[in-house]
Amino acid sequence: MDTEPVERKSKPTLSPGDKFGDCEVLRLIGSGAMGSVYLVASPDGREYALKVMDPSLIRRNDGYRRRFVKEAAFAMSIHHRNLITVHDAGEDAEKGLCYILMDYMSGGSLKDMLAARGALPITEAVSIASHVAFALEAAHSRGVIHRDIKPDNILFSADGMPKLADLGVAKFEDDADATVVSTAGLIVGTPAYMAPEQMMDSHSIDARADVYSLGIVLYEMLTNKRPNGGSTVMGLLAKAIRGEPLPDVRTMRPEVSAAVACVLSLMCAPRPEDRPKSSGAAADLLVRADSDSLLMAEDQSHVETGAKQKRGWLSMFGMGGKGSA
Repeated sequence: MDTEPVERKSKPTLSPGDKFGDCEVLRLIGSGAMGSVYLVASPDGREYALKVMDPSLIRRNDGYRRRFVKEAAFAMSIHHRNLITVHDAGEDAEKGLCYILMDYMSGGSLKDMLAARGALPITEAVSIASHVAFALEAAHSRGVIHRDIKPDNILFSADGMPKLADLGVAKFEDDADATVVSTAGLIVGTPAYMAPEQMMDSHSIDARADVYSLGIVLYEMLTNKRPNGGSTVMGLLAKAIRGEPLPDVRTMRPEVSAAVACVLSLMCAPRPEDRPKSSGAAADLLVRADSDSLLMAEDQSHVETGAKQKRGWLSMFGMGGKGSA
């Protein structure tokens, strides 16, 4: 049984050829539980992605509209090279639609990349994870927890730059509508990528839950398999309660350096206090581990394993103890 629940798909509200402001709708890119995304073109021919909220959700609960407006306002206010640039957002009174107009990522998603290429080169995988970690650092510094880090939400620009997308289920500070997605019966996040504490309470998590999810994505990039693939949601919850650690990535990909494997295991530590305390710290560890990988690959037979190895790498990375990154 797959760990990802069958997602309710919104019915498209726009069709090719429709006008939305100054833009013309070219085609539907995709639909999800909260709405649809369209490829649109401006009068000068530039292409954008237009995210439109499902109006039926607003009719059911106005909290959805307030959350969408909050997402749009945040996306408009934050600027980072690894976050998608938003150009306009608001409510179209004539059509009765809430929308976000943003850059179109013609490079596709990480999910598409893994389907086409399989496991990625180690340096490329670590680089993508580092870029996403820096994007998370920008969001976390503003009090926003993404809560749904997965390959579908990591997109690429035409020049291959990774961009983190979709704040639809993000946790915002002082969010009066924080429970609207859960009270409607939707899972807050994707179980296969969720940290143990998020499985049990998605409303009390902090930045370290996103660090865990990014670690799962890195594991998938390195092996083309999710460590929890095939588990049921109840099985994942049982693992969360038991505090089971992530399998060593080198059992699937022996050429991964001890340094990268160690940082990955730290990111996915069952207890949040044992992980890097911030996404910025995780990004720094990934960059430094990858730069040391050639040294470690020279003679893997002499590399220590287990807790002793981790303590050694923690010392080299300047992490004196649990959760001190």
